[in-house]
Amino acid sequence: MDTVTFNSGLRRQVIREACAWFIEFRTADASAATRERFDDWLRHSPEHIQAYLEVAAAWAELPTQLAAGHLDIEQWVERARASGDEDVVVSLAERAASAREPQEPGPGAGGRRPFLNRALAAGIAAVVVAGIAGWLSWRGETYTTGIGEQRTIRLGDDSIVDLNARSSIRVRFSRSERSIDLVEGQAMFHVARDPRRPFIVHSDNTAVRAVGTQFDVYRKDDALVVTVVEGRVAVIPPPLESVASPAQVSNAPAPEAGAGELLAAGEQLTVTPKTVAPKPHQADVGAATAWIQRRLVFDDTPLAEVAEEFNRYSVRRLVIDDAELARKTISGAYSSSDPASLIGFLRAQPSLEVTETDREIRVRRHGAAGAASSPQ
Repeated sequence: MDTVTFNSGLRRQVIREACAWFIEFRTADASAATRERFDDWLRHSPEHIQAYLEVAAAWAELPTQLAAGHLDIEQWVERARASGDEDVVVSLAERAASAREPQEPGPGAGGRRPFLNRALAAGIAAVVVAGIAGWLSWRGETYTTGIGEQRTIRLGDDSIVDLNARSSIRVRFSRSERSIDLVEGQAMFHVARDPRRPFIVHSDNTAVRAVGTQFDVYRKDDALVVTVVEGRVAVIPPPLESVASPAQVSNAPAPEAGAGELLAAGEQLTVTPKTVAPKPHQADVGAATAWIQRRLVFDDTPLAEVAEEFNRYSVRRLVIDDAELARKTISGAYSSSDPASLIGFLRAQPSLEVTETDREIRVRRHGAAGAASSPQ
């Protein structure tokens, strides 16, 4: 199931109404009549409920400086305009002028609110409408898959994304850049050629730049793996021990053409937090992209990585009991739509003990374990 954030013209008015209600409850003491009108607005459509929840969630996601009232307004207004949503930008002067108009106090308000409070409320209102509405438009659409679910997405530029199980991407297109955040999991990108708008995939503080190509990006627990199927891409890893947040990486300028480590078709690059100048190597592209055919291919793969992969497709998690066992390697090809095939192989190993419950599948050692392999 996918979650789509607000960025279409058909829903823009709903976004603005949700922002207005959000402002009302953050900057005023809402009367009983106001709350009744809000309740009517929510009941009008499930879309209204979703819009309000997304506005509130977007406010929570914004940088701390925004929540604290310290904001580069020009930056947020520019983002809204860059996304083609000039009409979500609200004049601060207009808001400030409206704030000077007398307002009737709500029940229990204790008289009129001082002008300073109303002016502050007006400033917050302008920032929320221009900032949140612009943010919702700028951050684009989010696509998510659940356990065992895969899907294919055609983007607005005719690029295609194959999304693996338990994965999530956020798509943000502007006039100058096609930006994708790989939030979780794995995706294969078939990029439509457009030299004027580079295609940038951001994940785990790393940027992958392409124009027209096909490549796979896998965000693992402790590494990011980029595999090129066709064409060439540039991978720009983060500085060593980078502490940049995902938001900072997404907001960073697009990497220039020619920057980073260049990968050609058939090459793979693995980036980890402790990697110094990672270098590409020849890859088994078929194995790296076998997930598209719902196959899991392992070649002397540590059980820790096997479990990570398996858990994308099974509601019962595969748990490896200790660190030594987690380093044990296996080889073989298995069906991701039939997790029992892998469990059957593990159960057949004399050195392993497999215990299954309703919630998990736990693998323990009978004794010292070496490498095991199964027929291909």
